[in-house]
Amino acid sequence: MRQGYLLVALVATALLVGCGHAEESTTSASSPAPAPKIATQTISFAPSVEVANNDDIDPTGNCLMEIKKHCADIEVGEGRIADCVSDLIAEAEVQEVEPEGDTDPVEVTDACREEVYQYKISRNSNINRNIPLAKACKVDADKHCNITWFFGYKSGQIISCLREVKELLAPACSKQIFKLQLDAAIDFRADPQLYENCKEDASTLCEGVKFGGGRVQACLRDHRMQLSWGCEEQLFRQELEDSDDIRLSVRLYTRCIREKRNARVKDCLEAHRHDDGFSDECRGEVESMIESRVRDFRLDSRLRTTCESDIYNMCAFFGDVDTLDTEDTSVIRCLQDYMNEITSPSCRSMVRKYKELAAEDIRFDVPLAEACFEDRQRLCATVPPGSARVIRCLTNGRDKLSPLCRATLFDEEIRFSENIDFQYPMRVACAKELKLFCKDVPHGEARAIRCLQDHKGDTDFGRDCKKEIESYEHESASDYRLNYRLSKACRDDISALCASVCAAEDGSTCGGTVLRCLTERKDEIKNDACEQEVLYFEKMEVSNFNNDVILAAACREDVQRLCPNTQPGEGRMHECLRAHRSELSDTCRKEELLLEEQEAENVELRPGLLRTCRSERRTFCGSVQPGQARVFRCLAEKMSDPDFGESCRSEIIDKLQRRQANWKLDPTLRKSCKSAVQQLCAAEDSAASEQGLVYKCLVSHYMDVDEGCQKELGRAVHMAFFVWKEGAILTSECDADVKTLCLASRPNMATTPGAVGQCLAAKLEEGTKSGTALLSDKCLPLVDVAEPPNMKQAFEAGLTVALLQSQLSAVESTTGLTMLKRDTQGNAQALTLTGWTALMGIASMVLLVLWGANYAWRQYRGIPDQSDYTLVVKGKGRR
Repeated sequence: MRQGYLLVALVATALLVGCGHAEESTTSASSPAPAPKIATQTISFAPSVEVANNDDIDPTGNCLMEIKKHCADIEVGEGRIADCVSDLIAEAEVQEVEPEGDTDPVEVTDACREEVYQYKISRNSNINRNIPLAKACKVDADKHCNITWFFGYKSGQIISCLREVKELLAPACSKQIFKLQLDAAIDFRADPQLYENCKEDASTLCEGVKFGGGRVQACLRDHRMQLSWGCEEQLFRQELEDSDDIRLSVRLYTRCIREKRNARVKDCLEAHRHDDGFSDECRGEVESMIESRVRDFRLDSRLRTTCESDIYNMCAFFGDVDTLDTEDTSVIRCLQDYMNEITSPSCRSMVRKYKELAAEDIRFDVPLAEACFEDRQRLCATVPPGSARVIRCLTNGRDKLSPLCRATLFDEEIRFSENIDFQYPMRVACAKELKLFCKDVPHGEARAIRCLQDHKGDTDFGRDCKKEIESYEHESASDYRLNYRLSKACRDDISALCASVCAAEDGSTCGGTVLRCLTERKDEIKNDACEQEVLYFEKMEVSNFNNDVILAAACREDVQRLCPNTQPGEGRMHECLRAHRSELSDTCRKEELLLEEQEAENVELRPGLLRTCRSERRTFCGSVQPGQARVFRCLAEKMSDPDFGESCRSEIIDKLQRRQANWKLDPTLRKSCKSAVQQLCAAEDSAASEQGLVYKCLVSHYMDVDEGCQKELGRAVHMAFFVWKEGAILTSECDADVKTLCLASRPNMATTPGAVGQCLAAKLEEGTKSGTALLSDKCLPLVDVAEPPNMKQAFEAGLTVALLQSQLSAVESTTGLTMLKRDTQGNAQALTLTGWTALMGIASMVLLVLWGANYAWRQYRGIPDQSDYTLVVKGKGRR
């Protein structure tokens, strides 16, 4: 029995041995024997290693088909086969992004790709595993990175050291280090430090993301806010190392390979990313690169180098630019804030570019993007980034923003207001107009914007550009701080006059309150530049009612009810509202009246009058300086001239008729009679009835007011009679007298300006001489005020002085000599010595002409010369 068991055991053993040999022979037949390994230690202070295939992938492994088809003539060893297959993988990545129809697609299996990746991962753990690297960098490694004797050896330590000192390496070594960086940029596992710190983050945040092509790093960057500290630090370290060469930005390079054929640098790709034909994939990668750069200036090697001294001097950045501890978004912001003080032109240009980018895309404005992250998701989630669309969306929803977002947005708007280059939609819409009208105008200090504002009414001005200019004006009218030129020019005057008007600190706008304060107190403004800017703002107000924020709010319902089809601009909305004056709400009527008071000060604030009377102003009042109603007064005095246009005359008469309703529409009267109205006619003024109550009150107290007020009141009433019209507010008391005493004999008298006034003045004088009043009791006081004993002489004297001033101004413009001393508003205050000389010359010429005329007359009449005749006058004798 025991022998039987032994026999069975021997048979079983034989069968097992046979099966084992059969399986071994089968295995040997199906796959080649493993390649022999060789030991190598080129770098003595790194561990010795064994490498297969003379440091290359297995030519009979997972890449067999790819090698046979594309790399058959490549010698195995020192990574040559692996490099050949890597090029195939890169080409396949490009074709995946942008297939080319006329070429055969390159196919690389996932198994082959992974074999290449694993080979390169293993090489980076020890420099001796990478034979070409070890050979090329042996001297540099010994010189710069032989530190293992003190700290001990760590995986990848020497390679990491060589990457950090790559600027100091020999060309051959630097070339090998670049290949290593490229491997790590393609697959994060090939960077030992990055992989060790980010493998858990990648498995959690990037599950399912395919290895290679820089995809895992891109995923990690997309989840930057969720990364562990160590992973974030190492990811930034790789970005910093790879920032100098587009080839190391694998996804950018892959997606922009077609564009790169025409652009060799990242800056060029950035500048041309909006060009036609630029692929969406490449544009997305370029913008991702920009987003990384704005978060840390060190990722832009050119900025880092060009602006190094300015960064240290202006931004108090005393760290090492290669320090990897944290991101630093504050440096680029600091450079932007002090851009005009940067000493280096090239640095200033680069900083301006970053500011332009921030104004164009919220992603490139880190403080705004972070402050408004939740607001953007809530209000502008469907708005695509770029072209300032998100920023404009947030601006339009200002009242709904969180306090932090609103304040940050407002700060950015102030920063962007000084240059059209930071007004992206305007810059794009007005590209043609900038070349046509403002090609030589500098963009800074809002000068190009002002140039476009000045030309927006021109025939060739585009509709899109005009729309953007009007939008800019509306925004700048909502808060003086958004009006760069006014804010800068009026800083001191605002502090002195309007400091308590608006104290908005949370990003809320002042709503036009400070601008209203400046316009109401413009006589107190000391800075000439500020005065000019306030005048320009007033022009904006009268041109487009939307630019007067307070008035627009007060009249919103009136506009919808009375002027729904009227387009804003060129004063049309104001004209419509005033045509329905009796139907306006109290608040709207009050705001329109305030604006009318401003318009009365300066003809430049009357768009309709400027259009209608353009030629008359040039012909009759060309030398008269605008301000204090001087031009309007000149036109009124000249409108009886036969060459005066009928349409302009009608416009002037309408304005003079309108003045009779409210004394405040006459600037010189308002200034001269202000105290008298406060003392004698306060009740009539507060009634705001627009029925001429204050005028009538002043007339009734004519003898109680001072001489200055008397003079201006007489002039105002005189001009009311000058443009007499039946039923006019101020002269209606004399309508019956006019019909009886003047029109009865000359029915057409009313069509001639001034004729009715002269008729009434003659009747007043006639009645005075005869002792019998010809005028009615109600009319007589008005005519008496309009024509006091010296009124006619004063009025004519005023015209004579105005004529003399006009003549001297003409001499000034012709000769270039200064004849008149003027104040800051351009008003003539006195004659200069040259002016007195000119005046004496004019007087001498007048005397000479008179003497000549007298001499000619005597000769003509034959009157003998009596130069030898002596007149003897006898005195009275004394008795």
